Amino acid sequence: MKHNLFLILIIGYVIAQDEVVVLSHKVGTEIDVHENLFYRIFPKENKFVNAQLIQLSKNKFEIRIIHLTKDGNKKEKTRYINLKEFASLQNHVNGQPIFTEKEKVAMYEGMDYLKGEKIINEIPKPQYVKIKYTGNKKLKGTLTKVEDKILFIQTPTTLETVDLSEVEAISYRMTIEDFTYLKPYLFGLSGFIGLGMAQIYNSQRSTIYNEYGIARTDLNRYTQLYGIVIGLIFSSELFDAVSTFLTPSETFILSKETYDAQI
Repeated sequence: MKHNLFLILIIGYVIAQDEVVVLSHKVGTEIDVHENLFYRIFPKENKFVNAQLIQLSKNKFEIRIIHLTKDGNKKEKTRYINLKEFASLQNHVNGQPIFTEKEKVAMYEGMDYLKGEKIINEIPKPQYVKIKYTGNKKLKGTLTKVEDKILFIQTPTTLETVDLSEVEAISYRMTIEDFTYLKPYLFGLSGFIGLGMAQIYNSQRSTIYNEYGIARTDLNRYTQLYGIVIGLIFSSELFDAVSTFLTPSETFILSKETYDAQI
């Protein structure tokens, strides 16, 4: 009887020492991917799925983390922490607000890197973009297409390609704002520029005389009219360029490292 009681106590002690512990009432017994992102409990874990903490003894805890491999399968890895490290994690979580549905929506709005491919594919093309990619490199040009996660950027001299996985941030204009009220001014400006160019041409051209020795001033008038017409023809392009320039661009962070560095 005494031996049986002693055995039961030993088994009970072992079970009690090897149980899942709650890091905080804010996350429960299992830390899921959303809680990990919000509380940043294991910020360096890639492809995180969930985690549990197991108490092995008074001063030893085991962390069991499930993550996704490159082929999409789940894999478990473990690491160990002491009581001091456990308390530090606990204080880290307890010192933050409760993770509500509202907080969840706000969190994912800022994490553009989680939906990078969707953002890139939805950019209206062709579109002028500014890209920051691996190695703090920068590229400006027109995004012409995206194929197999490869971005094709037309610069003034060459066609560049950048892999989506290397893109850290991209800036572009989601829509072009309405600046219709500027049209009369820009049309007038383009006409005036055309007139000015015609005047420069007239001043550099030798005077032409008719058979009676009279200067052909009518040719100057014709050149001026022609210059105004040419200026007005390009007024639409000028309006589009000014509208694009005045519309602020949106910047999306497409790299977790870049996102982490800004918070």
